[in-house]
Amino acid sequence: MPSQSYIEEINEIWTMVKESFRSELSESSIDLWFGEIKIISFQDTSTDQSTPSEFTVSMGISSEFKFKIIQDKYIKSIQEKFCQLLGFEVRVNLIFTGSASSSDQVKSQIVGLPQEKKDFSPKKATSGLPEYNFEYTFENFIVGSTNKFAHAACFAVANSPANYESDAKSSLSTYNPLFIYGNSGLGKTHLMHATINRMKQNNPDIKIIYTRGEDFTNQMIASLANKTMSEFHDKYRNCDVLLIDDIQFIAGKTSTQEEFFHTFNALYDEKKQIILTSDRPPRDIKTLEDRLTSRFEWGLIADIEPPDLELRIAIIKKKAEQVNVVIPDEVLTFLGENLRSNIRQIEGAIKKLGALSFLSGKEITMELAHECISELLGGAEPISVTVDKIFASVYNKYGISKESLTGNKRNKDIANTRHITVYLIRELTEMSFPNIAKIFERDHSTIISSHRLIETKIIEDPAFAADIGELKKEITGK
Repeated sequence: MPSQSYIEEINEIWTMVKESFRSELSESSIDLWFGEIKIISFQDTSTDQSTPSEFTVSMGISSEFKFKIIQDKYIKSIQEKFCQLLGFEVRVNLIFTGSASSSDQVKSQIVGLPQEKKDFSPKKATSGLPEYNFEYTFENFIVGSTNKFAHAACFAVANSPANYESDAKSSLSTYNPLFIYGNSGLGKTHLMHATINRMKQNNPDIKIIYTRGEDFTNQMIASLANKTMSEFHDKYRNCDVLLIDDIQFIAGKTSTQEEFFHTFNALYDEKKQIILTSDRPPRDIKTLEDRLTSRFEWGLIADIEPPDLELRIAIIKKKAEQVNVVIPDEVLTFLGENLRSNIRQIEGAIKKLGALSFLSGKEITMELAHECISELLGGAEPISVTVDKIFASVYNKYGISKESLTGNKRNKDIANTRHITVYLIRELTEMSFPNIAKIFERDHSTIISSHRLIETKIIEDPAFAADIGELKKEITGK
């Protein structure tokens, strides 16, 4: 999105933001502090296509004194009001434009927030919740076939952790440790925070430590350097629940693995709950010591797979409702069929669509969705290209053209090949049955029957299954 394209619209929003301060400040105070602020740009400042879009309103002021006051007292409220009026998350970035000596600061701020130095010094066990997100709950986690096992496991542990005194304790002993794995952006961290929230709700005094594998390593290094390992031990070995995101980060780090081995043993022996996440199962984490691999497998291992079509559509609908974006059913299906990477990509699409709709003054349509998708797919192959490949591969193997397959001819060879083509489109694109029906100009129930027929034949006929497998490899290149 060009940085200057929507300055006029954002200036109108800024005027509304200033007006909204009238209930808190006098007109003279509003004019004093906000009168000289100028809108510089409105940009999508996200740097990673796999994460949600991050929109930034950059504002400049030439008075250093006012810059400091606004930054300290008002910037948070300004950002909240922008979000409320726009209907989606934005970051407000105030820039001091008053002197040439500040040009380096301006350059660093225009593209994002200044980098903060991370504090890796040990903290007390009761404060071990970096970026503790109270909004992640079990209630707003959307459950589907690809994540229901991990959700159920976390829900059970949250309500009855290993150190929880109840009759259910013995039945859940095999849930310690709980090890959840899956690719990035599928909801592992959401489940971690939902678990924390439920535990805190059930027992406000429970001592919980949540951290990441990288932070655990960095804190240990800092403790060694500062000769404060006893404090580090106190933090991690005197809690009721330890949750570590991305535990695979400690692999290959001898000292870190040694320390975590003893931390794990200390907690496990005291019947304290341990929950770990990773991007792969324990045995697939290269350079992870065998003794840790075996311990990670002592309890319950649950995987999260990429969401299927139905779950993706449900997630898109829910995310849109949360940010007050109205998406027609046709567009919902289109997004679900094309956004197949992860939930972060879906969140990015919703934010992008909301922003494009708001700033252009247009309703969300298929045309607008196509524009949004073309940016978010980041070079991934659109469904239309895959469908064309399927028809071409089917023609090469069976000698029947796309025109014949989508036409009205019903002889045995054409009918059988049509069934195969329907199956391949559904399996390789996850396109909905109604949309596949449009390609073949048939009722969607007929398309469902074709798909089921081929599914059954694959189970009953190994030679046929091998042929279909070869076709899939030819189409996908995998």
